[in-house]
Amino acid sequence: MTLTTHILIATAAAKPFFSVHPALVFVAAIASHYLADAIPHWDWHLSSVKEDLSDKHDHNLILEKTINVRDLLKISLDIFTGSLIAFLILRPELNIKELTPLALSIFGGILPDMLQPVFWVWKEKNPFMFIKRFHSFMHSKIYLGRHFWTAKKYIIIGKVSQTIIALLTIWLIYS
Repeated sequence: MTLTTHILIATAAAKPFFSVHPALVFVAAIASHYLADAIPHWDWHLSSVKEDLSDKHDHNLILEKTINVRDLLKISLDIFTGSLIAFLILRPELNIKELTPLALSIFGGILPDMLQPVFWVWKEKNPFMFIKRFHSFMHSKIYLGRHFWTAKKYIIIGKVSQTIIALLTIWLIYS
């Protein structure tokens, strides 16, 4: 799932807690990430990652400047897009009280994916490997267009379904 979609889902899930407590906002956002990943979805491929498509999900980071910069730009644009949409919908006042819940929902919504490079690089005796295992466990085993041998119809279904999910979460944020 793209980070934009995760941000929108997290914002919709955490919005009821914005006025309650920042910890609830953050927990709701993180939980939304794992639950959203259980839905079959499309996501774009990072060229910096060599994927093991077995159940082990043992990925390796490819350190090549041009590829890494391109992927970082793609990730940054994705985060910026989702954050901008959430900001424009909620239109918070520019103060700490109103920006904090939004920032926590954005950060919590993408945190599980942002931790992935830690697991790709630090494989031996990583005390946080349970997080990676849980993330892999929660991920749908149905991929809609992520890999090159996937039929084009699944790529289209994946992109359309993710667009529908994003639009539904925008509607939930508005309401």
